[in-house]
Amino acid sequence: MAAPKEPVTLKAWMKKEGIFDNDLLTILTEQGIETPDNFKEYTQKQFDEFKRRGQVERAKELKDQKAKLQLEKKVTKIEKYWRAESGIKSSSIKKTKSKKKVKSEDDEKAAPPLANSAQAQKDALEKGAGLKKYLQKNQCFTMDLLMVCVASEVCSEEDITKIDSNEAFDEIYRQVKVARQKDLKDSAAKKRMENQMTKFEKLWRGKTGIKKTSIQKKTKTKKKKHPKDASAEDMAANGAVLKQWMRKNDVWEMALYNELMAQGITDPEGLKDVDTKKFDDIVRKVRVERFNQLKDQKARQRADKLLVKFEKEWRKKSGIKSTSIKK
Repeated sequence: MAAPKEPVTLKAWMKKEGIFDNDLLTILTEQGIETPDNFKEYTQKQFDEFKRRGQVERAKELKDQKAKLQLEKKVTKIEKYWRAESGIKSSSIKKTKSKKKVKSEDDEKAAPPLANSAQAQKDALEKGAGLKKYLQKNQCFTMDLLMVCVASEVCSEEDITKIDSNEAFDEIYRQVKVARQKDLKDSAAKKRMENQMTKFEKLWRGKTGIKKTSIQKKTKTKKKKHPKDASAEDMAANGAVLKQWMRKNDVWEMALYNELMAQGITDPEGLKDVDTKKFDDIVRKVRVERFNQLKDQKARQRADKLLVKFEKEWRKKSGIKSTSIKK
């Protein structure tokens, strides 16, 4: 993407480049990006946060695969332009992650089992060399499966018997699926992963003699999600009405939306039960969070205007008449 010759707004630039998206625009504006020139000072940390909120979390809301791919392309184009403007190369990501892996033994134990840095993969390949050969021989080797197994002290063909129950196998399957989910672009890739795990399951059952007893009955239990995952999915599903209402009334703000959801307000009708004290707490939290992110005074003023507009909508719903937002 060529840099615009004349100063233009971020919104105009995104439309010109065919990458406009309301949510992406909102996140970038929150991060202080008002024109394409601002990308020169954009950091890797800011981009990681942008991608997490704008692509990873948004993907949970999108059911259509085509929409997910379009969103990914837009984020990729923005990343390409940013790297060209800032001079920050993608190789720097791996270096940063490698440094973060130099931690104490306790930190490593507390880290996710698939911290997919180059060093973590190297360690898994060394420790699980025997298992790797066995998996390759049986056409079910994947790096993620190897790393999950090694993290569970399953490092060789003989160690497979350490997976001593259906629940233990289900946990390995879950971890592999979570690790691969970010990389699975289409149903074909997902199918390949499932086929490989099916082969591994047959090998495991052959070695342990454990049958699929009560697996169907335990499906509900197995599908219990981590509280954070369940919370994110609930937010995407239950907050659709609230999100639509906020956009319709020009009070859409991610931090405000998240805080309302956290307070159990999943639709605009829930504002009727919000008293002045609770409302002030919500606005205070949102304002503090936003101002920590926004350095530009104009951006802060826009944030305040949005909160004032939200106050008017709240008063309409609740019928409470009083002073304006406390700052």
